[in-house]
Amino acid sequence: MLKFPYITRQLETQLSMPRSSGRAEIILGPRQVGKTTLLNNLVKGNRHLVLTGEDDDDLAVLADPKSYLKLLDDFGCIVIDEAQFVPGIGRVIKRMVDSGHAESRIFVTGSSSLELAGGMKESAAGRFNAYNLWPFSLAELAAHTSWIEVKRQMHERMIYGCSPAVINEPQHAQQYLLDFADAVLYKDLFKLAEMRKPTELVKLVKYLAYNVGSEVKYGTLSSELGIQNKTIERYVDLLESCFIIKVVSSLSRNPQSEIKLGKKIYFYDNGIRNALIRDFSPLPARGDVGALWENLFFTERLKHHAFRNDGAEIYFWRTRAKHEVDFLEVVNGQVRAFECKWSAKSKTTSIRAFERAYPDTQVTIATPDNIDEIESEYGA
Repeated sequence: MLKFPYITRQLETQLSMPRSSGRAEIILGPRQVGKTTLLNNLVKGNRHLVLTGEDDDDLAVLADPKSYLKLLDDFGCIVIDEAQFVPGIGRVIKRMVDSGHAESRIFVTGSSSLELAGGMKESAAGRFNAYNLWPFSLAELAAHTSWIEVKRQMHERMIYGCSPAVINEPQHAQQYLLDFADAVLYKDLFKLAEMRKPTELVKLVKYLAYNVGSEVKYGTLSSELGIQNKTIERYVDLLESCFIIKVVSSLSRNPQSEIKLGKKIYFYDNGIRNALIRDFSPLPARGDVGALWENLFFTERLKHHAFRNDGAEIYFWRTRAKHEVDFLEVVNGQVRAFECKWSAKSKTTSIRAFERAYPDTQVTIATPDNIDEIESEYGA
């Protein structure tokens, strides 16, 4: 088995702290983004046991309280991987946390929040800390190499994304992404949710991939795709729960001039998006460079706030007069605004309109050249 250099994840800072809250640690995120690798690195040197919700023997252990509680006597760390497939996982965690094994650490991972998060909230409320793990961030890659190297490879990141398999074996990136899109991407969704017409779902996902970063309306999607409006809403919710897409709503504080029901949809990784439309052509040959950069920048901000767990909400801004700013981040009532540009440009009429409407908030133009400065400036 090939071994690759370990790239430190920012989340390790929080997870490596001594357990003081008496809670389990829940790590949610897409498949194959390194959740298991992260935990294996975190628990090495400790007597630990890994159980998985995709193994029948492990499921039998996790179905018997006497069996899994006894494990806490024998192991300092218990890892439950792919926990969304463990029936009654919330009750399992509740019993483990309440068992009195104060020195034991319990880590749980899941690639779907559809049932895992819901079951945890119902049965194990107050007994876990939840985190999200995404593909490598540019900041993590820069810490491993340098920002100079990250910028040098920006074209590759926009086309192939930041999944660990892509970073570790770039020569096989395209084949990995195509295989992942065909065989793995929908795995949790099909297994956890009743899919009567999976062909409709695939049709919807491809449509969203072609229109990444564009404002979408479910009614329009329904007419164009021939799928019922409520079915589209359900599928979008499922896709977001399984960490395939992320929905961004519009920010409206002035209903008379700003739209309030608009939505934009982004993919958690550029490589996955490009695999869905079967297009890995180089940037000079593409007509979607702006959309690719916008999607990449959005995911970087998503990772930034997920690591800090700061409760940030990300919106876009658009007026009825069609002025638009790509992203507004609201953290503790403070607004930060970003406009994505593949190359630096002067302020547009939209930016000037926004700054007139929100005079206390300047718009930062985000380009591949200043992504490191943005990470540094907004790093706290």
